[in-house]
Amino acid sequence: MIGACGAAVVKATEGFNAEILVVESSGDGTSELLAEQYPEVTVLPSPLRLSAGQARNHGIHKARGQWLFCVDQDCVVPPDWISRHLKHLSEPGVGAAGGSIAVANSRSLSGWCVYFLEFLNHFPVRSARLRTDNFLIGANCSWRREVFLNLSFPDQTLGEDLLLSRAVSSLGYGVIYDPTITVLHWNRQGWREFRRYCRAMGKAAGKDQQKISGQRFRVLQRWPLLSYGIPFVILPLIGWRLLRATRGYLARFIVLLPACAWGQFIWAESFRRTLVRRQ
Repeated sequence: MIGACGAAVVKATEGFNAEILVVESSGDGTSELLAEQYPEVTVLPSPLRLSAGQARNHGIHKARGQWLFCVDQDCVVPPDWISRHLKHLSEPGVGAAGGSIAVANSRSLSGWCVYFLEFLNHFPVRSARLRTDNFLIGANCSWRREVFLNLSFPDQTLGEDLLLSRAVSSLGYGVIYDPTITVLHWNRQGWREFRRYCRAMGKAAGKDQQKISGQRFRVLQRWPLLSYGIPFVILPLIGWRLLRATRGYLARFIVLLPACAWGQFIWAESFRRTLVRRQ
């Protein structure tokens, strides 16, 4: 995956005065692979395993450019990725921009289920309507450097992008979401991994909602059993949003709906447990 990601980013930066930084904390030979295949890439190794938030902060701290772009190692960016983000970042008052996520491993049924539940706010759509009310996903986002003078990604791997997007908006910066800027993502595969990841997403959502502390969260915290009603809201919402998504996405969701419902109830149970522990 990192090889395909590296090739795509190198292609996207052609014609720009850019540096490509890879924060590497896996210790699995990625540094050596990148040094051999992509000498223009600077690897920033860490002896300690980093969360996604920590890794992005480390790269941002080392970066020298005015504009900062983030992508994950399991993604492939389009050739015009940089220029399309810059179109939004160059607007006065805009502090961040981002786009949608599409499926790279389309033959994996479990991968599709993970995708529908994880990226329901970031489906690729056929219309070009921009939004200012959607959070930016860490695998497809860009930022003005000045944003990070007072902010950073939270030290976590799930939900760190949601919390940072909200923090940037609270400082008065514009946050632009363009669903037509699409990055391909290799989703997690295997039904055991699907079950584990649904638990992890539910736990992270519980922690994030406590930090946001909205009215809905306070209601759920008072009556945690209401968490089991969330799938009856989320699953129809996914179907509704897929009406405007890339062709074929809705049909796959309908076929995989029983598995998605199973995963959503696993998510709800983990979410409820997180609420109970934090009371």
